[in-house]
Amino acid sequence: MLKPINLTFERDIRASLPTVWACLTDPKLISQWFFAVDFKPVAGHRFHITGQAVAGWRGWTEVEVLEITPPHCMVWSFDCAEQAPAGRVVFSLNEHAGFVRLVLTHDGLVPEQTLRLLEAGWREYTGNLLTLAEAL
Repeated sequence: MLKPINLTFERDIRASLPTVWACLTDPKLISQWFFAVDFKPVAGHRFHITGQAVAGWRGWTEVEVLEITPPHCMVWSFDCAEQAPAGRVVFSLNEHAGFVRLVLTHDGLVPEQTLRLLEAGWREYTGNLLTLAEAL
């Protein structure tokens, strides 16, 4: 049975907007907070995330950049589970005095075990991104 994905993670990052945007769109930086991927910040670009298969994840995810509006928004199609439609991941950046607020949302439908993995994963990855951006 598929469960709805309604994940939202907000991180206030003490770094410049260009720095945080680079962390989201530069493949070398992406590999430091997420996975090593063949990413290009272009709508229509497709890439794969690969890793060790575990219960709830088949070991690979197909991703497509659906929209990109530098330096504020990027939307991915995120196909990470068998027998479930691709979900949607949105990265939104808003500049404030002294920090950038990252809001990551992920919606769609996945098996319950996959939902738990996504929640834990995005929590960790957004934390990694914060740490990286603040160190640059």
